[in-house]
Amino acid sequence: MHKRCPHCHEETFGWRELVTLDSFTPKECKHCRQLVRNSGWRQLLAPLAIISVFLIPVAVIVLPLLLVLIAKPVKAEDPQTDLSPFTPDPDNDKAILIQGWNEDELRKILDDFVEQDLSAFAAFRIEIQKRFENSFALTFPEDIHPDEFACLINYLAYPFDVDLAGRSIIVAGKTTLNSDFDGLPKSFEGKKALLYLPENGDDYQVVYLQVESGGTLAKAFNEGDWRKVKDARMSAAVKSLAW
Repeated sequence: MHKRCPHCHEETFGWRELVTLDSFTPKECKHCRQLVRNSGWRQLLAPLAIISVFLIPVAVIVLPLLLVLIAKPVKAEDPQTDLSPFTPDPDNDKAILIQGWNEDELRKILDDFVEQDLSAFAAFRIEIQKRFENSFALTFPEDIHPDEFACLINYLAYPFDVDLAGRSIIVAGKTTLNSDFDGLPKSFEGKKALLYLPENGDDYQVVYLQVESGGTLAKAFNEGDWRKVKDARMSAAVKSLAW
């Protein structure tokens, strides 16, 4: 039994790794070298499985299998020591459009994203509005930190433990840029921007943004600053999204 890395989506975690994977000591994925930890659910369920050893002798054999089954690799949070001060704005204009998931799939993906407990950020609430068949808009009544906003755009396109074969998923976000965007050039503040994933990309850790004037920036989740790029790499599908 193997489970996928939440970063590169390769099945790199076999049963040996899953038995020992916990929530507090991240391990490197053998393929992409990104840090991975176990979901917090493991910490809640594992003690019950261990107690069963003393109640049911056969559990001595079953216990490793239970630990593998309840294991869920999730991204280990990078230390966020330099996040800019963030005061949530209830009048924010952040929004995300998604096409390709049905409502049940979308809600499960969002639940999984929240379950990862990105505790460096303030709590947030997501409102879902259906636009067309398998097309939805997300808004954030209490606001959401820009870094987590970008992470969510990425996660909606590349959710963990979901088969993407034969699926066409389109995701883009829009917002007015401000100083809450860590590492953003001053000249971009106050401009409306479209955030999206680069076309034909094989790096699942990068998000692009483009402002109305045409300037384009890119940022990987392990980088501190947004960097200018010459090739916008915006797909026709993203351009066609009707806001």
